[in-house]
Amino acid sequence: MTEGDRVGEGQDYEARLAEQHHRLALARAGYTPPAPEPYELEDSVATAPGVSVVVRDRRIIWLELHPDLLTQPPGAVSQPLREAINAALEQSLIDTPGAGDPGPDLAALGQQLADFTRQGGDALRRIQGLLEASMAKTGISGDSTPQYVDHLFQDAMNVVASTQAALSADPAPMVLGEGSDDANEVNAAVTGGRVDALTLTVVALQYPPEQLTQAVIQAVNTAIDEWERQAADRPALDVQALQAVSDQAEKVREQSMRHLRDYATNLTSIMRTVH
Repeated sequence: MTEGDRVGEGQDYEARLAEQHHRLALARAGYTPPAPEPYELEDSVATAPGVSVVVRDRRIIWLELHPDLLTQPPGAVSQPLREAINAALEQSLIDTPGAGDPGPDLAALGQQLADFTRQGGDALRRIQGLLEASMAKTGISGDSTPQYVDHLFQDAMNVVASTQAALSADPAPMVLGEGSDDANEVNAAVTGGRVDALTLTVVALQYPPEQLTQAVIQAVNTAIDEWERQAADRPALDVQALQAVSDQAEKVREQSMRHLRDYATNLTSIMRTVH
């Protein structure tokens, strides 16, 4: 995105915000605000070998299959289809979120924090080792320990673990949406906003390309419709548990800033003595 594009996008958001402020002012004054002007939703575009797909507002609106792909067995056709569709759906769910959408990938977040913990701890130990070596050469004394800063990484891991525990208390079963084309030759299953299964029969692969793409679109969009309806009716998560996790995360943030400031002050004092 160019600088001009970013400026234009920012101005567009400012215009929408100004419009909402105007509508709110009219409502407070007792007037019926005019209907907001519609704006075009962003398209999510994705490709996979032999497949191109466009998703808008969480639904497939365009799909293209390369003729060479249609000479493959059904499983070899459905795999790139799912890859491309899921890539576009993922972005579309971000652009147009809805009730019942899946939450963050806590397992991936936990792994990222574990990696960060290891890297951060190694970095702190290297800094401390270099500082102690310099102090030994110059005969300067002082406390070069990180002042428990490294323990903050573990605190962050504990926050993630608490979040996982809070979310695991959700009693609702996994939501499954299923759909098919009119002839039942293409079938799709959606969970968590992703196409988990997409099956095409041998008969489906004998369709003309336009008919096959429409059958896939119908099956997947129907499955998404069903998934959204069921996901929106799921019982709410334990709000108190999630609030406790949020409070804990805020405490970790405040503590980390305090410890990091103390450590920086201590190092600055030692380095001033070195010079």
